[in-house]
Amino acid sequence: MSIKAEDAIPIWPRVRVENWSDLQKEIEIHLDGTWLFRGVTSARYGLVPTIGRARGGTSFLPQEQEIFAQFRRESIPMLSSRPVDMWEWLALAQHYGIPTRLLDWSESPYVSLFFAIWGNDDEDAGIYIAPRPLEARDLGADPFAVKEVAFFYPGYVTPRLVSQRGLFTIHPDPEATYRPPGITQIIIDKATKMDFRRKLDTLGFHHASIFPDLDGLSRRLVALQGFRLMPRPPFQGPPGGDGTPSRVQRVSTETEIPKTKINPRDPQKGQWGLLPRRNGWALTAKVREIEQDWYQTNLLLTSETEKKLTGKVVFYLHDSFKNPIRKISPKDGKAELKTWSYGAFTVGAMIEQDGTTLELDLAELEGAPKRFREQ
Repeated sequence: MSIKAEDAIPIWPRVRVENWSDLQKEIEIHLDGTWLFRGVTSARYGLVPTIGRARGGTSFLPQEQEIFAQFRRESIPMLSSRPVDMWEWLALAQHYGIPTRLLDWSESPYVSLFFAIWGNDDEDAGIYIAPRPLEARDLGADPFAVKEVAFFYPGYVTPRLVSQRGLFTIHPDPEATYRPPGITQIIIDKATKMDFRRKLDTLGFHHASIFPDLDGLSRRLVALQGFRLMPRPPFQGPPGGDGTPSRVQRVSTETEIPKTKINPRDPQKGQWGLLPRRNGWALTAKVREIEQDWYQTNLLLTSETEKKLTGKVVFYLHDSFKNPIRKISPKDGKAELKTWSYGAFTVGAMIEQDGTTLELDLAELEGAPKRFREQ
């Protein structure tokens, strides 16, 4: 049994940028006031509201209104002014981390870039660009009664929303991936993040401007010290007389800090025994590129002995998948799962038949596309 294509994250046009100049070219064509922007710290992440994202196989959706009501009750003593309606309450809850059916957007590509490049140095980031609605329309008094996805501009119940030029989409089906007509995604190479942060700071987009309070100021001051400690790019001078790199180049190479092989953002890494083969079972995969930076992975669990696979197999995927835990029934002695993703991740598998666990790091998969393994 395999997962249907419609269960995968939808595909939209993407463009990869690897330097500031390329990014500016992409942003320039979207500065006519008809576009909205959303930054994500990993280009893997789709457009799914927080309440619709399963966490470790658990969904908060059944408790959505209970959590929201509790936030409204207990936050009142902490507010300098109370929201005037349910829409402002929902925007405030979203802004302070309560899982809701809202998605944050900004009128500024640079605000969205800020949120994309801070907080995760291990993966490529992304900026979604969507057509701006012609006008805000009356959506009624109850956000939970909305029947179709719509943009709305909140009352600015916190100074942060003003500085971030923020607005929201509300999603009646918060578990569904949002894919409006005309949407595109810019993929930002992870190697550029530190350089982009420094450039954004120079342009005035930093923690103190995005979060205009003491917390934002403190974080900006710490970031500034980090910028000052950053090594300059190595001097690209001519090689030495003997054809070897110059002294400056040699020092840069010798002092380079090696990268760890285990990605802390890869949640299944090291959780399932590290081995793709054990107790006569084998977890294998084949990967093919179906468009630029978008890959289909066929995961297959089979027996390498005479014993037959009869029980279900539970596959554990990266947390960015809508349903990261997939239970698959075997067919003809095999359990197969198809996934679509932007890059490699570690897969865990548990065989209910005997409790065997297996682990396969797709970044180490021989024969997989090089770019897939590196992302």
